[in-house]
Amino acid sequence: MAIQTIGSSEQQRWDAVEGFRPCFADPAHMRELRSWSLIAIGALAVAGVFALLLAISRIPGADSLFPWPVAFYEKSLVIHVVFSFVVWFLAGGILFMQIAALRLSSAHPLLPTLGRTGVGAMIAAFALLAIPALLDRGQPSLNNYVPAIIDPVYYVGLLFAAFAAAAGAVRALANGIARSGPLEPVGATGLAAAVIALAALIAFAISWNRLGHLPASPAVNEDLFWAGGHILQFLNVVIMIGAWTILGGRALGHPIVQPRIVIAALGLAALLAVVGLSLQFVHPPFSVDERNLFTLYQFALAPAPIVVGLLAAFALLKTPCADGAPARAARGGLIVSLIVFFSGGILGIFVDGTDTRTPAHYHGVIGGVNVALMGMFYVFVLPLLERGLVRWRWPAVSLWLYGAGQFLHSMGLFIAGGYGAPRKVADTAPGLDVLGNWIGHVGIGIGGVIAVLGGIMFIWITARQLLARKT
Repeated sequence: MAIQTIGSSEQQRWDAVEGFRPCFADPAHMRELRSWSLIAIGALAVAGVFALLLAISRIPGADSLFPWPVAFYEKSLVIHVVFSFVVWFLAGGILFMQIAALRLSSAHPLLPTLGRTGVGAMIAAFALLAIPALLDRGQPSLNNYVPAIIDPVYYVGLLFAAFAAAAGAVRALANGIARSGPLEPVGATGLAAAVIALAALIAFAISWNRLGHLPASPAVNEDLFWAGGHILQFLNVVIMIGAWTILGGRALGHPIVQPRIVIAALGLAALLAVVGLSLQFVHPPFSVDERNLFTLYQFALAPAPIVVGLLAAFALLKTPCADGAPARAARGGLIVSLIVFFSGGILGIFVDGTDTRTPAHYHGVIGGVNVALMGMFYVFVLPLLERGLVRWRWPAVSLWLYGAGQFLHSMGLFIAGGYGAPRKVADTAPGLDVLGNWIGHVGIGIGGVIAVLGGIMFIWITARQLLARKT
């Protein structure tokens, strides 16, 4: 959100993009933003391909039509999750960090080298994470939050991704401390993302040290990524709030939620993420008590998005949409994001770690984050890169398709889980002759396909713009 002061009256006005354009007058800054955008879109493309294959494999009878290779499902699940829940979100968070560093420094950021090295590190991570699966190397480890393929190349890829996140975070915080520009919701989002990313990395380091360098295994990976994985979810929340702010302002033509409220919510999320580090010292490492404590810790994710989301929803109900197709697309994206995110949150009340009600919850929540980021790319990132859209019909359709598909997919997972469908396996649950169970599995497959189609449209539209000449 760009808020500019006009004259001596200190009057504030909404300006969706123009307030940020001076930050990208330097071609190097523009190239970095474009690089992170391409990395994000590329990660989502890889994740989408494997999501489609996973969704098809869940449709009853699909195994008779497609002879899936051994361990196909498990490795595909690892690649899908790591590129969609790690690379895509980290790239989105680092994108916010870059914008924050530029805006807070009035386009003269400290530590500019960290920006270039961060891009290079994430490109390396992109390749290294994919190699074990493409070459049929290693054992899939379906642990929570950061699933892995037990292969040295894969772990080196994770280290490169961690370095990229740390580089972006350090630069954003350094420029926040020495800031000469205004603190606004977009900049505050970058700062909050930086704090959370560093907190998560510290948590991973603590867990790794406590494991005593045990040989890699699914059980070791579960312990390694448990605490930091919980903290990392706060990153998803804050970048979604930042995207909501951008979409809402673009839809209404003025800030949808008071900037000071948004900044306070982002600060609260960052503070709670840091508090999560202390939870590693409450109980014995990797004990049942520690696991249960971090499970309860997930409720700390709720306050910030609930406050901003409810205020945004209220503003959408009482305020007419601004003129123009971009405003209508932004409004639709925000509405879909709110519905999918909060429906996923409600499903989380009924989760059971052994069945598909758990992925029903996080697919809804993550789906809401994805819709918000997709809409932000359309109305904010592409215009900043001088590659804004001219036609808006299909971009708007892509947001609705993806959101509707994710909603149906989540509901299908929830219904199937109620009948005992197990998590993280390709086989369908017994009892598909029961109508409700069959409906659940069909919803999983069809909803997944619809969501992937919306995602393909988004990737095609944005990639085409990013690779085209400036408009």
